[in-house]
Amino acid sequence: MASRKADYDGLKVQDFLNKAQAMAYTNYPTEVMFNEDVLPYVHCYKSGKPGGQFYVPELRSLILSREQLRPTKL
Repeated sequence: MASRKADYDGLKVQDFLNKAQAMAYTNYPTEVMFNEDVLPYVHCYKSGKPGGQFYVPELRSLILSREQLRPTKL
């Protein structure tokens, strides 16, 4: 199986992303890491291409729900 790379150039203002774009959006450089850390927590919608589509607001919600490395001071 060929290794997939994050597709940063493919990020545009859109509601759904393919897998390479979703990897870039969530900053996961390899497919293995993405499959372990993101895929179990988001829906993958069927599309005409292999790999499916990922809903951007769902990816954003996952990112925001994770622990902050440097919390803001209140």
